[in-house]
Amino acid sequence: MSVTAQPYTFPYAGGALSASDTALIIIDMQVDFCGHGGYVDQMGYDISATRAPIEPLKRVLAAARHAGVRVLHTREGHRPSLADLPANKRWRSEQIGAGIGSPGPCGRVLVRGAPGWELIDELAPLAHEDVIDKCGKGSFHATDLDMVLRTCGVTKLVLGGITTDVCVHTTMREANDRGYECCIVADGTGATDAGNHAAALKMVTMQHGVFGAVAAADAVVAALEALPRAAPRSGAPTWPAPAPRVLAAAPPGPGGGAVARAKPFAFAWPSARALGVLMIDWQRDFLDPEGFGASLGNDVAPLRSAVPAAARVLEAARARGLFVAHTLEAHAADLGDCPPSKKRRCEAIGETLDASRGRVLVRGEPGNAVVPELAPAAGELVVHKPGKGAFYGTTLERDLRAAGVTHLVVTGVTTEVCVQSTLREANDRGFDCLLVEDATESYFPAFKQATLDMVVAQGGIVGWTATAGDVAAALAAAA
Repeated sequence: MSVTAQPYTFPYAGGALSASDTALIIIDMQVDFCGHGGYVDQMGYDISATRAPIEPLKRVLAAARHAGVRVLHTREGHRPSLADLPANKRWRSEQIGAGIGSPGPCGRVLVRGAPGWELIDELAPLAHEDVIDKCGKGSFHATDLDMVLRTCGVTKLVLGGITTDVCVHTTMREANDRGYECCIVADGTGATDAGNHAAALKMVTMQHGVFGAVAAADAVVAALEALPRAAPRSGAPTWPAPAPRVLAAAPPGPGGGAVARAKPFAFAWPSARALGVLMIDWQRDFLDPEGFGASLGNDVAPLRSAVPAAARVLEAARARGLFVAHTLEAHAADLGDCPPSKKRRCEAIGETLDASRGRVLVRGEPGNAVVPELAPAAGELVVHKPGKGAFYGTTLERDLRAAGVTHLVVTGVTTEVCVQSTLREANDRGFDCLLVEDATESYFPAFKQATLDMVVAQGGIVGWTATAGDVAAALAAAA
């Protein structure tokens, strides 16, 4: 149940292929790329090269469906308005005589809904198979592919389609950087130039598989046919069942636990590795009595009052050896990552209001440091973020997933701004979040309470809340 591949057997390190965590992605097998009168044909290329993968892919596709492996298809195409078509891409297509959006034998070239944009009949998706529509070469850019794969527990990808050196290679590179283990089907891919096809496959095998592995379609089929027969996938939802809304009699797993008195119902985590703590913006710029926040006329006393509860959560997390991340709203010294609109709204950014604190919200300045009571310990992640949410413009999601974190206990300031933005971003990415009620604060108490109410509304639409005492007790009692 592994694939004979180069430069190593797929999956790596002696792992086994499994229908539950493997997906077959068939990339851009569209009329525009391999059909008569399509985009590639209009550019003057021999479409026999881009049609060559069809028969090998039919065998791989049949084996994947038989084994119950998840199958996804991608289509490159643009909105009829061409609003998602970059000017340089349009210009390049026009130079070769097949301008994207222009009329052709198969309708408007590479436009969604046109006959040329459709997937070919030989590899047509079944009703329940997801189709990812993309406006770029990579299948992850501006799509929900990563969300679909992670939600469904996929970690291994088998890639086929066209063209090897462009869309397939771009997708493989994107997947590799996101931590997916990839295998490209050598004869299940094709390019407009045989040399580029061969070079693209060779690049994958260099440095002992810098992007993954390469295998023949027959080797992939043999591995898929060796998998235990799974029930055929259908149109029924196949995503994981929602977590129970009542606390089970026992913790959910080794090292797991639960905060029984969380709102709106118990907050449980499956293992110690799955739980992390996020400390948001406990920085001097916001908490010092004469710092940036105070210079705006805010009373920092409420923020200071939440520090002991945050310290209690942090101490309990460290005692359990949990993953801990600290965020700081911070900009580069040249303010190159500070949008002009943000600078206009807050002219103090980058200025020196107090020599002892340095420039406001600038990375590395004294005022941009975490307050001493909550200072990061050695080995804890520190994330500098240019916005309010901790996921935008940072590596936080990548770091959490690499550490195996799926559940977050969140403390920080201010509740309605950076904390709430981060909770909403995390929620949309599938993380379960618990906001510690007394370890978060706002300059405006009414806004804090409104945020807490929003988090737990509609059965916990954004997450859970609980007190620091309950969180600390649950960590101490965890299995």
